[in-house]
Amino acid sequence: MVQYIENQYLKVGVHLRGGSLASIYDKEKEEELLYQPKPDSWQGQDIAIFPFIARLKDKVYTHKGQQYSLRNHGLARYYDFANVSKDKICLRLRFESDERTLAEYPFPFVFDVEYALEGKTLRIAYRVRNIGAETMPFGLGAHPAFQLDCDDNNGEWVLDGNQILFDHPLDLQQVMFEETGSFIVGERPYGITDHVELSRALFRQYETVAFRAEEISHATLKRKNGRKIRFDFPNIQYFILWTFPKNGDFVAIEPWMSLPDFLDAPKEIMEKKTLIHLEPGQTYDFSYSLSI
Repeated sequence: MVQYIENQYLKVGVHLRGGSLASIYDKEKEEELLYQPKPDSWQGQDIAIFPFIARLKDKVYTHKGQQYSLRNHGLARYYDFANVSKDKICLRLRFESDERTLAEYPFPFVFDVEYALEGKTLRIAYRVRNIGAETMPFGLGAHPAFQLDCDDNNGEWVLDGNQILFDHPLDLQQVMFEETGSFIVGERPYGITDHVELSRALFRQYETVAFRAEEISHATLKRKNGRKIRFDFPNIQYFILWTFPKNGDFVAIEPWMSLPDFLDAPKEIMEKKTLIHLEPGQTYDFSYSLSI
């Protein structure tokens, strides 16, 4: 089921399953901005990623001597959210732990997601609350995918001409994945640049393009036709670009607060690198926005 909010500029749809984006429709240009699934490409559009990003090494982790398993990108994407409040321009959804989630992730939580429109800007906010009695380790991120202007070259979408622009030159540090594109092995200097050219060659070389994001507070998607979407990322830790191999005519622009497992990751969840540790009774807030 999809819930909608709208104003004079934008109409935004949100899936109750997973609490993620289903549509961002530009009413002035009469154009859908969010990627819409195609039969031979990615079947997603966005993911509210919680409580773990991507895959666990060996698909399992341990806590207090017990073994658990989480699916790709955690829990939230697989469960229905409750509609907490809704008006014309704001929607708030909630996902709470229960017996099913505790069998996969033994930490009680409340996870709220809010979508709010202000003029030509959509703000997305996540709030995690630890309602348990022990420190809660978790990962958090978003995975919205945006339609690109692409040419079809014998069944392969050509991404050239679409760009990611930064406000000024940045000395980027790239987070490196091992050959399967699943687990982290380290970092390397990417170089000083004020943009990233999107191309099929880039994503052949790096299935997931990931950067440390201490300096990335703003980024702009500039499509081949000149249209732009500006993103504001206060205090994110990692900035991720991804598309579906060969048949992807979109780019996912993903703000992350933590990383997937490292190749040498320990099984114990409390010892995993980059996870957020939230004390009992405390909340953790994460937000980003996009403007047309």
